Amino acid sequence: MTNAELVILSLIAECPRHGYDLEKVIEERGMRNWTEIAFSSIYFLLNKLVKEGLVIGYSQPAAGRGPAKKVYSITKTGIIELKEGVRAGLSAKELGTQAFMLGLSCLPLLPQDEVLNALRERKLFLLGRLEELQKHPALIEPGYPPHVKAMFTYSLPLLQAELEWLENFIQEIKKGNVYYGKDRSEEEV
Repeated sequence: MTNAELVILSLIAECPRHGYDLEKVIEERGMRNWTEIAFSSIYFLLNKLVKEGLVIGYSQPAAGRGPAKKVYSITKTGIIELKEGVRAGLSAKELGTQAFMLGLSCLPLLPQDEVLNALRERKLFLLGRLEELQKHPALIEPGYPPHVKAMFTYSLPLLQAELEWLENFIQEIKKGNVYYGKDRSEEEV
């Protein structure tokens, strides 16, 4: 499932929505900064999700004058797929990933223990990547052009900053602060 499909699915999981409502929420939340969803693709994605059985669409009469709107709701299969996508995003084994941002945006869909496990997986990946970069010949052997060395000296502090942020975030989750003091593992989403 693509990031775009997961974003649409996550917004419909919050509450039933129609296409224009999805566009409005994507804009309000600044999701275009980390997703590849254009307004023109929303209805295409909705139709695809309906065909896959992840959402259902139904007509809702207009509040006043005007045509009925097609509203979409998530199915049980859609919830299962969304949760799997969130887990995969939180444990993403790539840098600067949109999937990770999606995982963060849907964090409360998963129980606290699953979130912690996924974030620990990501942490292990980042630690491994940091170790690889620190051992790269461009950083320890003379003779590399400055622009090549710069790619590595640029990447190291970014990785270190993400690792520091991740460790702090894990601690906040353990304290219950991310779930507003409530472990959602017992709740049905």
